[in-house]
Amino acid sequence: MERKKFTEPELNTVEGLTAKLIEVNARLQASEAERTRMLENISHDLRAPLTAIRSCVDYLLEYKDGRSEEYEHICNLLDVRTRMMETLVNDLYYLTCLDSRQDDFDFNYVKLGPFLEEYFFNAQVDNRYNERELILEVPEDFSFTVRIDTARMVRVLDNLFTNALKYSKEGDRIILGAYTESKYAVFYVKDTGIGIAKEHLDKIFDRLYMADYARTPGNQNSSGLGLSIVQSIIKSHGGRVTCNSTQGEGSRFTVYLPLQNTTEK
Repeated sequence: MERKKFTEPELNTVEGLTAKLIEVNARLQASEAERTRMLENISHDLRAPLTAIRSCVDYLLEYKDGRSEEYEHICNLLDVRTRMMETLVNDLYYLTCLDSRQDDFDFNYVKLGPFLEEYFFNAQVDNRYNERELILEVPEDFSFTVRIDTARMVRVLDNLFTNALKYSKEGDRIILGAYTESKYAVFYVKDTGIGIAKEHLDKIFDRLYMADYARTPGNQNSSGLGLSIVQSIIKSHGGRVTCNSTQGEGSRFTVYLPLQNTTEK
């Protein structure tokens, strides 16, 4: 279909400007949808060769004992770099699926307090957190109901806890708490780690954003998409996520979820 060309007089009218804006917006939406499809296809297609590479690396690692020091060094390097690529590709695929809505959500009405407590107790027995002090600040009678996809919300908690782990040190605290505010059930993940510089706070949810070296310790297996995934999931729940941080003192990520009227269910 031939695209209409607007003349100067037409653009000087309200109707002409409105039509032009609608056309530009449609083109932008089509371009964004095409970009999402392209990223989804690329990340999906990369998973197959990565699986083959992983199999080869695992084979080399299995038979590295007794080999030269250089051989073991190369095997370990391949393993680390492959894991980094796997994390990046899997997170990118997950995020593009969220964008395209092909990864359908399975919403259920859940009491937030027991849900958070179960996650916390699972984290307590996770060896990754052995060198951190985990603290639960969810009231025992916190029985407010939210409408969530439990698997997606576990992913949110996983990403926030992993983030707190990466940017804290031995002996630091990771705190999971909850309260209500207006029409929202609120939970937060707080750490007493290195914190985030003020100039980075407004960028941390941007895709592929990585802060400078002070915020990104070496040898971290991260895609840089974790917080973007958190934000995308929470938006799909009709909520929002914020971050408050002081460099050298720690960070707090706060998630707001709409409260549900339990009398309706």
